[in-house]
Amino acid sequence: SNQSVTVTDDVSAPTVSSVALGSGTSGVKGIGDVVPIEITFSEVVVVTGTPTIELETGSSDATVSYTSGTGTNKLLFNYTVANTHATSDLAYKATTSLATPSGATIRDNLGTAGTLTLASPGASNSLSQAQNLVIDGVRPSASSTAATAGTKIMTITMSESVSGSPDATDFSVLVNSSANVVTAAAVSGNTIVLTLTDVIPNSATVTWTYAQSSSGGSKLITGATSSSNAANAVVSVTSNQSVTVTDD
Repeated sequence: SNQSVTVTDDVSAPTVSSVALGSGTSGVKGIGDVVPIEITFSEVVVVTGTPTIELETGSSDATVSYTSGTGTNKLLFNYTVANTHATSDLAYKATTSLATPSGATIRDNLGTAGTLTLASPGASNSLSQAQNLVIDGVRPSASSTAATAGTKIMTITMSESVSGSPDATDFSVLVNSSANVVTAAAVSGNTIVLTLTDVIPNSATVTWTYAQSSSGGSKLITGATSSSNAANAVVSVTSNQSVTVTDD
């Protein structure tokens, strides 16, 4: 005979239990790196459309789209570090940072809409509370360039320490509007020292440009990696950069 079953109704909405970095994600991430962010719910959820989460990434904040996880209690959002993004401890912006734009939903198996409120940034179970991830999306750039007349040496001072072995031909130098071929380029600390073919005369107008190597790898000039700095590459400098020349 048919045996009855006692059914306990699910009257509660799914809630966010925690937001965390994907397993093994740590250290410093630079431009183009992908950071997995996992949002765990109190129960299995079904996703339609593309929910988003907004991250605090400095002067330009990131809106990250849902990647996968429907039918489980853990949703994945893959964040790709973009140019200018920077923070010493990756976090979402606010308790309301998880959102369902038009057409997107997060519901349980019975269709009950999820409560999307997150823990306050820095609080227990928030993205930035348990794990510390540095985001460095700032490329090294030239701060100034100097040369002394009577020499063949030109020194480019960068905004941060850099590394790499660029070809001399990656740089073009004009002295009084005429080409002065670069014969060597040496990277050390936060400087790039160029050796020219001809001596720089007094009162010279000197400019330079840089073409990023298509070979990649060690030929690129990148930020020197550290606990707070990623190996972001210097991009091509196509507009003439002025050089301060000290007369001899």
